[in-house]
Amino acid sequence: MKKKLLIFHNSLAPYRIDFFNELNTAFDANFYFFRENSQSQKFNMNRIKKQLNFELKFLTTGFELLHKGRMVRFGVLRKIAQHKPDIIIGLEFSMITFMIALHSKMFYPNTTVYSICDDSLDVAKNSSGLRRFGRFLCLKLLDGVILSNDAAKDWYDLNFPNVKTIDFPIIQKEERIQAILNNARPISEQYLNHYQLKNRNVLLFVGRLVKVKNLNLLLDVFLQYLSINKNAVLVLVGDGDRKNELVMQAEKLKIQDNVIFAGRFENEELYAWYLTADYFILPSISEVFGAVVNESLIAGVPVICSSLAGASCLINESNGVTFNPYHKEKLLAILKSELKTKRINSNIPLVPNDSLMPYTFDERMQSLILFLKQNTVNN
Repeated sequence: MKKKLLIFHNSLAPYRIDFFNELNTAFDANFYFFRENSQSQKFNMNRIKKQLNFELKFLTTGFELLHKGRMVRFGVLRKIAQHKPDIIIGLEFSMITFMIALHSKMFYPNTTVYSICDDSLDVAKNSSGLRRFGRFLCLKLLDGVILSNDAAKDWYDLNFPNVKTIDFPIIQKEERIQAILNNARPISEQYLNHYQLKNRNVLLFVGRLVKVKNLNLLLDVFLQYLSINKNAVLVLVGDGDRKNELVMQAEKLKIQDNVIFAGRFENEELYAWYLTADYFILPSISEVFGAVVNESLIAGVPVICSSLAGASCLINESNGVTFNPYHKEKLLAILKSELKTKRINSNIPLVPNDSLMPYTFDERMQSLILFLKQNTVNN
């Protein structure tokens, strides 16, 4: 008989589809989400629902607190009483997670309670204020934490030795992503033709155009790089409150002919951009993980990744390079070394490259499922 699993999560993003589907297959699972869409960006939920093997359920009654992202949702404890799970997985070190853990210890001592925490090492070490206090309280009650990278796991093991941990990066099933990439090939060919990218060195960024992504620095460095390679182009895919500022900066630096503000895309229209790229870059000064790094590597595109991003744990000598996002000189040296090479075959039709991921989704997922099953009270 499958163990009963109950999961509470903020919202469902595309990069979590495989994670929740596999948990639903391995357990008798129920999922409740506190928002019907992401706060930071709106996804096509109808498209996402078609890819799920479980019923999408919501607990949206409640209120938001003054602190960004903090909320109270009514009905959580009723769902625990209704489903009587063997395992509960909450999210981060929130008030809701603390309430779940405390309630379970008092009334359901045979239920094991975990939390998913997406901390990068930098975020874990530098947490302060309410977040740090919430972590302190929750870790007194939680049975374990699912972390998104190995460096953060090592830090938690050192500082909270009584809490069981496992790292499961924010990664996706290669077969599903590669199928989307194959479907995206005609769109990618349109991009190559429309933007005249066939014989140019393409550096790709995908994400929100916001301050923490460090794109102002990237434009400054890219200007310097263009002095030795005028054939290069920087493609920025996404939208955000810094877009107009970045457009003005590119014009001021007179590099607008080498910088493409492509807009925001999802699914095939998004993945088609990976097929055009020679390198992917994530220059963030703060990034708990960065699911786009996994997507890029599955597409066979090497990554220039900020060392402060949690997804830097996916980078090794054969699939990219990491750098300090505050050091312009180091980033410029990397571009000079790496971007000069034309890595993709721009002949039509395009053929996706082999995955550059250091491990597979299934390998890590099986380890997580085993961890959850072995550490329940009645295993």
